[in-house]
Amino acid sequence: MLVSLMAPVVPFTPPSSHKVCPAPTPQPPPNAPTQLCIAKTAVTRVFPCESVAPRQYLPTCKSQSHGDLLCVCGILCPSHGPFPTLPISIQTPQGLRLVLLRKHTAVFNVSVEEMFSKLATDDGEERRDVLAYITTDILAMARSELHSVKLFLSTILRLAHRTPFSDISETMFKLLGELESLGLQVPRIRFLKGPSFYIPKEKVPKLDDQTSPAHLIFKDAFLNDARVSHMVQVMGFHPRYLEHWVKAHHYLMRECKGALPRHYRAYIAILASARHNCLYTVDLFEREFQCFGGDQEWLKGLDNAPKKIQNLVPINNILCHKPWALTPQHLQNLLVGPDSWSRPELAQALAIVCHTHALTAFVLGCSLTHEIDSSAGHTYGNSPQIDVSVEDQFAGPDKNGEPVTYDDIYMRLIQDGGTADVVQDVNQQHFTDLIEQQSTNSSAARPVNNALLHYMREPEMEYEICGERIYGEELDWDEMGYPCCRDSDDELAEVLNTKFKVIQKLTYNTYGGKEAVDTSKLRSSVWHYVQSLWGIYFWNVDYGMIQELLPGGFREYISNTSCTPENLKQDFFNWESNSGFTNAEKVHFCLIIMEARFQAEYCFALKALN
Repeated sequence: MLVSLMAPVVPFTPPSSHKVCPAPTPQPPPNAPTQLCIAKTAVTRVFPCESVAPRQYLPTCKSQSHGDLLCVCGILCPSHGPFPTLPISIQTPQGLRLVLLRKHTAVFNVSVEEMFSKLATDDGEERRDVLAYITTDILAMARSELHSVKLFLSTILRLAHRTPFSDISETMFKLLGELESLGLQVPRIRFLKGPSFYIPKEKVPKLDDQTSPAHLIFKDAFLNDARVSHMVQVMGFHPRYLEHWVKAHHYLMRECKGALPRHYRAYIAILASARHNCLYTVDLFEREFQCFGGDQEWLKGLDNAPKKIQNLVPINNILCHKPWALTPQHLQNLLVGPDSWSRPELAQALAIVCHTHALTAFVLGCSLTHEIDSSAGHTYGNSPQIDVSVEDQFAGPDKNGEPVTYDDIYMRLIQDGGTADVVQDVNQQHFTDLIEQQSTNSSAARPVNNALLHYMREPEMEYEICGERIYGEELDWDEMGYPCCRDSDDELAEVLNTKFKVIQKLTYNTYGGKEAVDTSKLRSSVWHYVQSLWGIYFWNVDYGMIQELLPGGFREYISNTSCTPENLKQDFFNWESNSGFTNAEKVHFCLIIMEARFQAEYCFALKALN
């Protein structure tokens, strides 16, 4: 990957709503020379050399002979002599490629994200200047050494299609055309469907639509991350919820507050994603891990990660597949010994694990396509582009084998069932029936993705149904979860509490094309059905109503999305069918499933921790 720096790096400052830790800035050594050298084992960036000491520094030469160091500067050290006419490409002893474009400008094998990070600005004039620099440098590289530009192409393609700023999209489209005219084979988007296999791309909220309620959130996401991910774009159907999800996600993964370094947080999220075979989130968190300065060796597998991280793996496995089995002793074992966790570190790690498990349920439940700049998200040459056509399997059979449709759910929803007291013996039997039906549905063997085995221990471990009822009063968020979370991190507790309340109350009083419909029973049924799948029983929830209201096919989709999203098939829940639900309503269901799973799993973790 290459990075172009036209001026000394000025770290991007995100909006005040997200206090993101700045990247560490190298400090100048005493009596720093004006010529800077790059150690092949310690390079993170290349900075332009000037006749005075630059504002940011790299390691300097340690010996007169330079050994295995390569000197990179506008005014070269005597031992290397002057370079010939620029631009020039150099291969370093470690196999990294360096390209000098101008006297004081170097492009080096570091991070593609850094190359384009300065585009993350709301200042139109500044963005125009950055676009001009990027275009000039990439075209200069292409004319000098065409193949050296290839590492930029997937990011250029992504920015041409996925950005809230039209000037960036237009410039990147034009740049791709110019590179193609120079003889370079440019990539194409692999997935023609857009961000989701289920939702036609023309129905997904547009990133550059300034009239969209989600537009400001999309801009904020781009200004923070220099990208708007597919999951954020699809969540944009519900901007009021998305605003709070973004706050929670950034607080957990990026803000300075918290005991764990950011590369630890990203690596923990990678391990949590791998349990559900979610390549999409693994790829995203691998990128974050690298951006936060994580050791590349860790990405080769768990054996290369610190023992402290490895000790967390059994907890990740239990929380993912049978959180009801987590005990205080499991966590106590991590708090003692030479590679122990502090209590604040462990509390934050548990929150990240639960957050990521639930996020993979949303990603796989909505069948999100890979990000364009991931290796699976684009294609070259004659490789086929994918346009998946799925069949309608949302309307599942009822007890008699007859299909239950959207209209059946609607008629059940509008029936006034009154407020009769729940008979506990009968209700407990309904609860047991729901769990037994899930046991039948979850009989499929857990698939194992060989590409993610290096992030796993016990890959065969799979979802287990709790053998006994766990009374919800023991795991109630308001009574137990929220106070326990507040003891560890009061700000996180407030962020999560607000997010839970928003998704539980979120409604537009619509149902398909019908308006003024009270959907509270349907939303509550989905929420409590998810938590029942993890063994949680609330005495005041009518589980008979859940059986009545949610048809078998819908319950099967919910249970697979919540508990075994790795088993979901792309054609299981047809989002283009005439089932009656709108795309926004289907995404709404997935958000409810995600948050109900997160709250249940996190409460199990908090109970064991406290």
